[in-house]
Amino acid sequence: MSSVIFHPDIPIIISAGEDDLINIWDTNSYKKITELQYGLKRVWSISAIPESNYVAFGFDEGTIVVKLGNDKPLASYVNGKVVWIKKREIQTFNLKLLQGTDEETKDGEIVRPQNVKELGICELTA
Repeated sequence: MSSVIFHPDIPIIISAGEDDLINIWDTNSYKKITELQYGLKRVWSISAIPESNYVAFGFDEGTIVVKLGNDKPLASYVNGKVVWIKKREIQTFNLKLLQGTDEETKDGEIVRPQNVKELGICELTA
């Protein structure tokens, strides 16, 4: 086990580790609700956004953000390339291209990429 978090609003515990598995547990019964696996190797960090269903996972090979209740990634980061769904539109940009600029970005700073590409639209169903 490398990371455990109590969700700030939903009565669940999320745990993950070096086995590439994410386990979601009910805090009332302490029984496993579900198990997720994304194939991105070891999970090192978990972060939940208060007052939302969004949870971010940091892996050896990338980062993803999921909305609980729908385990499809809303954002993905692998090798400098970011892909995300904004409303119904799928967009991408390359963070490595931002590193080539003279301006240095700091941790937590909002990045406004200029090289955003539209990949199309998607339909999400429950």
